[in-house]
Amino acid sequence: MKFIVKALLDIYREAEEELAKEGRSYGIPYAKQMMQELIILYFTEAKWLYKGYVPTFDEYKSVALRSIGLRTLAVASFVDLGDFIATKDNFECILKNAKSLKATETIGRLMDDIAGYKFEQKRGHNPSAVECYKNQHGVSEEEAVKELLLEVANSWKDINEELLNPTTVPLPMLQRLLYFARSGHFIYDDGHDRYTHSLMMKRQVALLLTEPLAI
Repeated sequence: MKFIVKALLDIYREAEEELAKEGRSYGIPYAKQMMQELIILYFTEAKWLYKGYVPTFDEYKSVALRSIGLRTLAVASFVDLGDFIATKDNFECILKNAKSLKATETIGRLMDDIAGYKFEQKRGHNPSAVECYKNQHGVSEEEAVKELLLEVANSWKDINEELLNPTTVPLPMLQRLLYFARSGHFIYDDGHDRYTHSLMMKRQVALLLTEPLAI
């Protein structure tokens, strides 16, 4: 872990030096902060696994929505949006106030868990959102999945609402979150884990790269 962290910090340092030449290195500290927070979340999940601890659904979400790593990726993607978009104020605003950020995390995490929880149970993984919701609310797995999909649907409403009425966060930043949400939805749609079983995406990737769209 230390080796990986050092390698990432070196990348951030190099990026910060290059961006400083253009006077726009202020996004890098946010990227580093998100990476450091992600590592802490990973350690929390590792402790849960080691102790055999099953968190409540609410406790699970407070960690697992963030540990999916969306904030780390999103902040890194914001850095190149330009001086008028990737400002310190806009970074602060989207990290503290944007409903779309949490909504995108919710879509990715819950759809991931719905698609992969049975496979992860077999290999001794941490409890998923399905199991945590089931235990906290005393419902069946089927009912838990139904409720989680409802949360996903509501998260899409939050994203669409902010896209239609971008007030505090610039539209280009919200659009980046939309792209991440779409990717997560596609990868885990219909209860299929296309991330773990990547050959399931072979046809779609081939269509994208080798077959032109008809105009």
